[in-house]
Amino acid sequence: MIARPISCLYFSNLFFMQTILASIRALPQYQQLLNDVQSKQVQPGLGLPRSARLPILAALHKDMNAPILLITDRADHALSLFDELGFWVESARYHFAEPNPLFYEQAAWGMATRRERLQALIALSEYHLPFAQKPEIPPILVASARSLMIRTLPRRDFLKACKKLAVGQTTQPDTLSRSWVEIGYQRANTVLEPGQFSIRGGIMDLWTPAETLPVRLDFFGDEIETIRRFDPASQRTVEKLESILVTPAREYLATGEREMELSEFHIPLLHKQPASLLDYLPQNTVVLIDDLSIVESMAAEVEEQAVRFRKESIEEDVLSEDFPLPYIPWSELHEGLHGKAVVELGYGGEQRPETEELESSLALCFGHDDRFGGRLKPFVEYLGSIVESGEQVVVVSRQSPRLHEMWLEHINNGQQTVDNVIVEFVEASLSEGFILKSQVLYHLITDSEVFGWERPQPRTRQRKVAETPESIYADLQA
Repeated sequence: MIARPISCLYFSNLFFMQTILASIRALPQYQQLLNDVQSKQVQPGLGLPRSARLPILAALHKDMNAPILLITDRADHALSLFDELGFWVESARYHFAEPNPLFYEQAAWGMATRRERLQALIALSEYHLPFAQKPEIPPILVASARSLMIRTLPRRDFLKACKKLAVGQTTQPDTLSRSWVEIGYQRANTVLEPGQFSIRGGIMDLWTPAETLPVRLDFFGDEIETIRRFDPASQRTVEKLESILVTPAREYLATGEREMELSEFHIPLLHKQPASLLDYLPQNTVVLIDDLSIVESMAAEVEEQAVRFRKESIEEDVLSEDFPLPYIPWSELHEGLHGKAVVELGYGGEQRPETEELESSLALCFGHDDRFGGRLKPFVEYLGSIVESGEQVVVVSRQSPRLHEMWLEHINNGQQTVDNVIVEFVEASLSEGFILKSQVLYHLITDSEVFGWERPQPRTRQRKVAETPESIYADLQA
């Protein structure tokens, strides 16, 4: 009787993720990296293949138990990394989005951009607020070079604007209303999206940027009697709360009445002290840079464009000559990383390591599989050959059910002679696979190797505005 390999089809990557991360964490080269990061030793770039960078990030996040900031060159790369990171980690992750307007361009940011950036700032501010609950699992943030350069609300001002409201607390609704306007909330008849609040008698509704649903505060006189999270569409209570954290709804504060309408363009005018996301990072944050030389080149290009646009705007009398810089130069940002654990995932701008260092490097623990360009029969035969060698295989593909079926047909021919070898098929999408050279060779095969497909580029998801029940009758006239 011929012993046949076992095959499994998964619709969740949890089991696989834990298995391969455990194999990575057991590598002596990874343990050396971990020791260097813990001691904050300056080290040359790791030279990792791109497919291995997010698994290494996930492993460091698990072992360091600290926030991680991943810096890449462009906005589209940041969004792709953020999206693919969801395969490797279960913890909260934040995309520090890059606004569309150019530096010195008088235009407001989009609502989705505002919210994504604020969610990142709020997650980090919880480490600095004495009355906020610290995250049980540290967050992971992904930012492009330009999004990091953009000036934001100074941390001190942001923290001072954060307020905790609790059941039984005494405060006047009118006072709350004025303070919410100052920190960026807009008054509306009905709260339908983040950044809005409403007042109806002794009831105040508020939707903060970090929450998925708005909250309702019921007052008895000046005392907060109840706090409830509710569904804005049905207006039904979802959960009762004891307290909430009210944070700024934009990255600038505007006190008092002003004649002109303000936007993020005015951040450097309203807040003289330059500030960036780096100012919000806890001291134990690990900073990973995708490719330092490419990030530096992109930052230099962004600065050159900003200088040209500033000059043109001044010549056209659109911008005053004394207008402050709306960004922080990359050179200053890079200096701000001193004292933190910084890891270059690529080679950076430095020379490649010597032969002895290369032989013991973490990068050499990862290899590449063959590519088949959609030729499925040779691919299935290749699976059979590596299974017979006792090597572990995981296929991550959008076509996993189809590939799994072809593999079952292949092994039912009775040609395989290796027992107790699991070929795992995971229905998901990754940009590229790798071979992990641990105690047992581990093959991660993706659509890139099987079909030559590129991973679909993620799109910024537009949040749907909630509709109240009475909106159905809005067009009816008496």
